[in-house]
Amino acid sequence: MTTVSPAGETPDVGVPAHLAATMTIGEQQDWLRSFLGRHRVSRRTALRGGASALAALGLTTAPWARSAYVQASTAAVAVIGRHLSYGVDPSTQMAVAGELTAKPTGKVLLEIGRDRHYGHTIEAEVRELISMVPQQDGGIRAADQFYVHALAEHLTPGGTFHYRFRLPDGTTTDDASFTTAPDRRRRPEPFTFTAFADQGVNVDPTPTGQTGFSDNYYKPEDTRRSVAPSDALVALIAKQKPAFHLLAGDICYADPSGTGQPVRNAAPANAASGFNNFDPTVWTQYFGVIEKSAASAPWLFATGNHDMEALYDDNTAPGGASHGYAGHAARLDLPRNGPSRCPSVYSVVHGNVAILSLDANDLSQEIPTNAGYSGGQQLAWLTRTLTDLRADPNVDFVVAFFHHCAYATSSSHASDGGVRAALAPLFDRFSVDLVVQGHNHQYERTNPIKGGRSTMQAPDGATVRPENDGTTYVCCGSGGRPRYGWQPGENDRYRGAATPDSGTTVTSFVAGPNGAKTPETVDWSQARYLDYAFLAVHVTPAAPGGTATMSVRAISDLGAEIDRVDLARTVKRSGHRAQAPQQPASWTTDVRTGLSVPANAVGAFT
Repeated sequence: MTTVSPAGETPDVGVPAHLAATMTIGEQQDWLRSFLGRHRVSRRTALRGGASALAALGLTTAPWARSAYVQASTAAVAVIGRHLSYGVDPSTQMAVAGELTAKPTGKVLLEIGRDRHYGHTIEAEVRELISMVPQQDGGIRAADQFYVHALAEHLTPGGTFHYRFRLPDGTTTDDASFTTAPDRRRRPEPFTFTAFADQGVNVDPTPTGQTGFSDNYYKPEDTRRSVAPSDALVALIAKQKPAFHLLAGDICYADPSGTGQPVRNAAPANAASGFNNFDPTVWTQYFGVIEKSAASAPWLFATGNHDMEALYDDNTAPGGASHGYAGHAARLDLPRNGPSRCPSVYSVVHGNVAILSLDANDLSQEIPTNAGYSGGQQLAWLTRTLTDLRADPNVDFVVAFFHHCAYATSSSHASDGGVRAALAPLFDRFSVDLVVQGHNHQYERTNPIKGGRSTMQAPDGATVRPENDGTTYVCCGSGGRPRYGWQPGENDRYRGAATPDSGTTVTSFVAGPNGAKTPETVDWSQARYLDYAFLAVHVTPAAPGGTATMSVRAISDLGAEIDRVDLARTVKRSGHRAQAPQQPASWTTDVRTGLSVPANAVGAFT
């Protein structure tokens, strides 16, 4: 039988390993529904966990089981892990979210304004997410989490706004602030955005005192790093004060080991494999880690293989979702202006840069758990969107970000044949400037590529002209998870490297179905760093006839710049400025958003 879910590469949510290996996300969902429908949740079988797990026991309707514990806690409710996201129009919309420590007893409000007097109130939406995860010992690990969301609209482009949540008991969160994207009808100003992938958390996810797996499983020789790379990188990103941050998939690793060993429940650590290690409360810790940046700068997420959480497909998350993404619909706010079947495929424009989030799970040959789920919608949408963007005289640069790599080398995943075949020809055709990838736990930058080969050598500090030279691909799966390795005989290649330089022509492979690895010798692997780093991209617009640049810098978790390339384009725009995109009046008037707040709760901010 064909393996569609390789062991350790997708979240293990309780489906026996020998079955999950050949199951798509939808098939795993069917198994879970059947299993949980036969097992009533009781005091004996429910395993509590985390700040937002079951705080009290009761009976109610649940997605799969006939009963679950969802009564509100009597403890005071607080908002933790605040995080922002752009709406469809980054210049006038901002989605504000956080996690509640328990179910609120009344309305939660977002207070927002141009200063700390706020002055405007939006009633927030509370989304409940129930998780019931089968365990090897026959129990069900259950959690009941509540996420609060509010969408601020009609904001002033380029404006700074203060906000806080007010809870039913009158308590408020600390003040925070954000700045909207600039007005696209005016000449853009310089800005910086950041990016990485494969982040996870560095804290030991055992909030209930259960012994078991720790995320800090770095190898003894992995000494060129901070103590906690995920935390260190978020702190460095916050210091950059980016306009926004991109995360190219594999977000928090709620199945932290990736191996499915049952060490997080009551079963012994050496029990037979086959049941899960999935813990939804890892999301609670994750949002706490990123809050120092995400509370003031939008974090835009793409989905990776560890983000396909089959547990939630039938959950009643607002807007619905499929293919393992319904949990994200409860936790995250994604712009959702992409194809209807693909909740993590979308586009936004900030200043003179267009950002495209793509779902490589739909295209992957290496991990085909969700391959083809869009029925071609994603690639059709991408073709239309790239056509429109390249016809927009005010878009200078196009940046795509997704998880599985079209071009990368490593001893683990390297390049995905399905992703390369689907995306590279479109990127060549529409002269995409920069591609941000993850999946391989390393930093790697290519020379500009056209037709699968380098068009020039682009060493550290080089200037590339994408219109003529081609697309630069960067793998920054260096966001915190333990590193991978290079192919035998290949070494690091970065500014200040102490290892032998194996050059830009190296051996690698293209990953295909059923674990197939087709060897290839590539001529495009320009910079390589086998440790932890993020991208800081500084954009400098220009007047018509001038040269706009994107300076792409790699910064390690120790704060050292280890690589840089400048992408340059001659600006051809006329004096005409684009109109802002047409926007729905509120969440309730556009079902594509999957969000809802009262239509009369939103006013204009000036």
